[in-house]
Amino acid sequence: MKKRSIIAVMLLIVVLLASCGGKAAAPAASAEAAPAAPVQTYNWKMVSCWAPQYHLGDQDHEFIVRMHQLVGDQIKIDYFVENALVGPKEVLDAVKDDVAQIGSDYPGYWAGKDTVFNLLSSWPMWMDAYDYINWIYYDPSFAGRMNDEVGKPGSIGEGMKIYRKAYAKFGVEGIPFGPITIESGPRGTKPIKGLEDYKGVKIRMSGSAQGQILKKIGAAQVGIQSSEVYQAMQTGVIDVAESCTPYLDWGLGYNEISKYSSHPGWHQPGSMCCLLFNKAKFDALPANLKAAIEISAQATALQTLAMEDRTSGIYTNKFRDEVGVKSYQLPESDLKRLSEMSREIMYDFASKNPLFAECAYSMASYMHEYQYWRQLNSVYGHGYADLQLPDLAKLKSFIK
Repeated sequence: MKKRSIIAVMLLIVVLLASCGGKAAAPAASAEAAPAAPVQTYNWKMVSCWAPQYHLGDQDHEFIVRMHQLVGDQIKIDYFVENALVGPKEVLDAVKDDVAQIGSDYPGYWAGKDTVFNLLSSWPMWMDAYDYINWIYYDPSFAGRMNDEVGKPGSIGEGMKIYRKAYAKFGVEGIPFGPITIESGPRGTKPIKGLEDYKGVKIRMSGSAQGQILKKIGAAQVGIQSSEVYQAMQTGVIDVAESCTPYLDWGLGYNEISKYSSHPGWHQPGSMCCLLFNKAKFDALPANLKAAIEISAQATALQTLAMEDRTSGIYTNKFRDEVGVKSYQLPESDLKRLSEMSREIMYDFASKNPLFAECAYSMASYMHEYQYWRQLNSVYGHGYADLQLPDLAKLKSFIK
């Protein structure tokens, strides 16, 4: 009986298949598929603060390549180096005014517009590149939660929100993408073994806070572009200079004009460069292209971090072995003095600018949170373990 039932069911299936021509029944009528909407393309200009010989432009090219890998020609980027379309100090306004739709910058160039950009670029005796990454990309409230929550709106770190808030005041979307590890200390024709050796020295060093420290220790800050350092050193306009990491210094010709170097690079233990987008144009992009930009920026940040750190070892060896540069390290007592001066200048800036205070408080909260772990692992860790951290309550009092 059971066998007959099975055969009956099988025969029924065969009959049904035959009535459909051996195929699943098709709809009685089907409309022709609507033609796909044309994909919108964007032809954008990108202006950079960097000259071709200055290897910070490497991160610009990395971003462009990553974007092409993700979106092809949907966003075509026409790239302009320093002064090809606008000067380095004109990049922010060029993007705001839609002369170019993308820019590549060093935030400190805009410190005259808002002092918060001093913190968003670099600050003496403060965060290193890995600290910037931690502060920008990770929201600690996501610790211990499901992995599928990471990447959702709100999972970015507080640092990213502050970058966007600062740039939005100028009609620009700012996205960090270029972490720079600790920079070379001053290189040049005069040895600097301790802070007392800065007295009377003419030095190219960027940054408002850095300039205040130089004044306190008796040095004269000379404001020139990195591309002008070579000639300025040869003609005696400056005695020593800092520009960036050893790899970038070499590309600028420091190997031909340096006899000495001083370390660590207390003036910029870590730095961050940013991508700038005309905000109206960025906001109008579809979600997938915004995501492609953010993913490309993060990929570029990883590549840049590795490039800066790895080449620092390679080119420090070249300065020593091929050029014979003599390097000195500042004593611990000098580093503590610099740390204290940096903290006091931070209070002064915070007392005059609520957005600076908000940023400083956010950074300092992270630094306090991380400090004990840093100290426990100082042999293998990153950053300066004995940093004189600012008082959080004092910084918070400046936020209005």
